[in-house]
Amino acid sequence: MCSTNYCLAIFVLVGVVAAQDPRLTACDAGNSLNTCQSQFNTKMGFDASLGVTKYQDLRTAIEKSYADSQAYGLLQTCEAYKEYQQCYTNGQFFSCAQNPYGLLTATNNGNVQFTRDQANGYVKIWNQLDFVCGAGFSIFANSEVCGSSVFNNQTAAMRQCDSDFDTNSKADPSQACAYVEIAADCYYRLFWNACKKPEVAYWGCNYERTGTNLLYPQCSQIFCSFHERV
Repeated sequence: MCSTNYCLAIFVLVGVVAAQDPRLTACDAGNSLNTCQSQFNTKMGFDASLGVTKYQDLRTAIEKSYADSQAYGLLQTCEAYKEYQQCYTNGQFFSCAQNPYGLLTATNNGNVQFTRDQANGYVKIWNQLDFVCGAGFSIFANSEVCGSSVFNNQTAAMRQCDSDFDTNSKADPSQACAYVEIAADCYYRLFWNACKKPEVAYWGCNYERTGTNLLYPQCSQIFCSFHERV
């Protein structure tokens, strides 16, 4: 749960920014988020309990589809993701799935308040899918065997990249952009070591980088390079 001062700061921020951008509103968890998440889970055959509070398990289930079904798993996920986006109305996709502040201030949620980690972890998943289902789709599909091997064999290493980033960025937020770059490079190395293909390593780097892009917009100068590693 967030502290009183932190929550107050969030509410003030949302109020100020919402006056400039009406998309920055609280997520309607009962009528939008829960409905659309349930639809996604059903489409993917996931456990009905997966969602914001179990974002780690949701990530595991999504990445397992890449591991088990390779490019077809990506295709299934992207189809479900498209329907998930279309499920939302009145700008609620942004508030519930791409704006952590919308989740922190969520309404109609049965007195449940999402934590900062839950909000950040949940929106990171969908922001990564924007890349996976867009510019990254053909790259992975063209190297599906080695790409899927990372999700089969390097899950613990990916979670360590994530954990290191979370720990370091919280301890030293003034250096968040440096940690964004380190985390992206961590993923680059995992995919490079598995495939020895610069385009697949580039995919891995962007998979992580785009996940943190919404959370740390001040780090927009961080890019993934397309080159070989020794």
